[in-house]
Amino acid sequence: MRKLVGGEFDLEMNFIIQEAESIGCMVELLSHCEVTCQAEIWSMFTAILRKSVRNLQTSTEVGLIQQVLLKMSTVDDMIADLLVDMLGVMASYSITVKELKLLFSMLRGDNGIWAIALPPIAKWPYQNGFTINTWFRQDPLNNINVDKDKPYLYW
Repeated sequence: MRKLVGGEFDLEMNFIIQEAESIGCMVELLSHCEVTCQAEIWSMFTAILRKSVRNLQTSTEVGLIQQVLLKMSTVDDMIADLLVDMLGVMASYSITVKELKLLFSMLRGDNGIWAIALPPIAKWPYQNGFTINTWFRQDPLNNINVDKDKPYLYW
């Protein structure tokens, strides 16, 4: 964790990922660690993802979802549960079509049968033109007030 945040890791004060390239190294190194060590690190990593949108963005930019999905078949069941939890956090922020296809290709059902139920999609109403909406989020620069500071909306 120390390498990720570029200094002494602290879940309250220093948890913003500064070294994006270290995420891939972490994924690779964890596959050589004991299960208890992996569980501790993946749990902590999921916690820092939940704590900061910037961490989610950084992890998305380095393709963490794909890296984790490709390792999923080789991990212990307990680690797989932790990774599924982390993937849920990341996918709720952003998931690409390629990552979604990879995720669907890994689904397995009972006795070879599985189904995904989707609600029907209604037709789009008639449009005379288009509207573009843009959101800008500004996270605080320091890690200390991240829970207290509110993001600003510019329009």
